[in-house]
Amino acid sequence: MRSSWYFRQGGRSRGTQALWMAFGLIVAMFYFTRRVLVSLHAGGWARDLDAPAYQWALEHQSPFLFAVSDFLYFWGSTPGMTMIMLVITSLLCWKTRSAWPLAAIAFTALVSVLLTVILKTSLQVPRPQGVPGGPAPPQTFSFPSGHTLNSAALIGIASYLAIIYGLRRYAYLISIVAALFVLAMGASRIYIGHHWVSDVLVGMLIGAAWAAVVAILHYYFVPRPQVPRPAPGSVRR
Repeated sequence: MRSSWYFRQGGRSRGTQALWMAFGLIVAMFYFTRRVLVSLHAGGWARDLDAPAYQWALEHQSPFLFAVSDFLYFWGSTPGMTMIMLVITSLLCWKTRSAWPLAAIAFTALVSVLLTVILKTSLQVPRPQGVPGGPAPPQTFSFPSGHTLNSAALIGIASYLAIIYGLRRYAYLISIVAALFVLAMGASRIYIGHHWVSDVLVGMLIGAAWAAVVAILHYYFVPRPQVPRPAPGSVRR
C-alpha cells in the first residue's frame, strides 16, 4: 500500500519536488552550522557577535524581561517541555485515534536530545558567566543551546502534526505562535547569560532541520486512513 500525507491526495511529481526542496533547505541549514563553527574557531563574525550581545544583556537587565526569561527557562527545560508535549501528544492521539502522533513526537525528542548531548560533548564550547542575580549557568558545555534546539524540534513537529490532523484553517496562526515561542526561548537564553548568540542560532537551525526531517518521513511513510468502499451493487445517494 502506498503511503502519503494524511490529508493530501497530491501527485507523485509534486511530492518529489517538495522532498528535494526540503532536502536542499536542510543541507543549507547544516552548511550554515558548519560555517558558524569555523567562525568560532577562527575568531570570525560569530565570535564578534557573541561578546557584544552578552555585554548588552549585562547592561540592560530589567525585572520584567528577567521574569519572562526565567518563565521560559522552566518551560524550555526537560520537565517543562515534557509537560507541554504530553498535553499536545495526548490531544493529537485522541483526535486521530492513532499512536502515530506519539511515535513522531517521541522520535523527534529522542534524536534532538541525542544531537544536543553529542554536539555539546564533542565541541566543548565554554558558556558565558551568567548575569548578576540570575540562575547559575548549568555545568555543561554551551554549543548548541539545548533549550532552543529541542523547543524548535518539538514545537515544530507538534505544529506540523496539529495542522495536518485537523487545524489546517489555523495553519498561519499556529506557525506564527510556534515561531514566536522558539524565538523567545532563544532570546531568553541569551538574556540570562546562559548561551552565546551563536549557540542559539545553531540550536534553532538544527532543531528546525530535524523537525523538517521527521515531517518529511511522516509525509511519505505514515499510511493513509482506509476509506471504506461501497459494496458491489450498492446504489450511491
